[in-house]
Amino acid sequence: MNYKVMQIEASNLCSLTCVYCPHPTQKRPKGDMSMAVFEKCMELVRRSSNPERAGRKFVWLNHFGEPLLNPLLPDFISRATALGIEVSFSTNAVSHDKQPFSQDLWRRLANAGLKGVIISTHARSERRLREHLGGIVEIFGVWSPAHDMMHDWAGQVAPANFEMRAIPPPASRPCDYETENMFAVSWDGRIAACCYDIEAVTGFTVDDVLASGFRFERIGLCSGCTLGRGDVSCLEAPGSVRAANGGLNRLYSDFMLRLAGWRRRGIGWRTGFSLPGRSTATSRDSLRGNGSRRP
Repeated sequence: MNYKVMQIEASNLCSLTCVYCPHPTQKRPKGDMSMAVFEKCMELVRRSSNPERAGRKFVWLNHFGEPLLNPLLPDFISRATALGIEVSFSTNAVSHDKQPFSQDLWRRLANAGLKGVIISTHARSERRLREHLGGIVEIFGVWSPAHDMMHDWAGQVAPANFEMRAIPPPASRPCDYETENMFAVSWDGRIAACCYDIEAVTGFTVDDVLASGFRFERIGLCSGCTLGRGDVSCLEAPGSVRAANGGLNRLYSDFMLRLAGWRRRGIGWRTGFSLPGRSTATSRDSLRGNGSRRP
């Protein structure tokens, strides 16, 4: 079908509460995706026009929340791998006690087919997280929150202690979600119009899309929003890009910045698969019942 699936929300629970994330004010119910809903999401991806590399489509397993909090995540990854779908996710990498998720869990994820992830250093430094992971999976990128790097999530958050990054108007260019007929899926199967639609307000469900397809319709959040230009290129599987090019190319880095809604300024962003201790990334995080979205 002529649509693309950007993100599948494994969970909208989170282990942190970040003032620059809209999740703390999220009103929709909190929970973990079930295997039944995930199977439907895999069928969505199978039917989608998501780009393929080496015959495998790619999708992110995050939206607003911490994917590692869903105990079914290893099963999700195993199922996606069996279906020939490559997945990754962005994570703050710590549980509710603010301790890193166990290496045993990371080994289970790797054995299920996970190649790598993007990490954010909200609760642990990049060095400590790299040491903890110990190469079990690739770290595709690292995002470190910093003052003067934040955008306001299309008016959904305005933390007083952070300077908002000004996003220039895109000269009437519509966002990728409109031009590419692209969407995200929440943990309970509701369709979100884009990666910035925290409440999943389209009124459609995964069942609706499977039955009748999908056509993007603008929501209230679209008014005045300048985000989402360039997001579609984040569907290029990072692990495949690495295998093909020997490193995460600069274009992917640029696309990930645009996914976060920032202009490329070189602040807090370190590119490269091939250089130890240097990275690329995106953002998100918050607390259980409060969370954040990842690319």
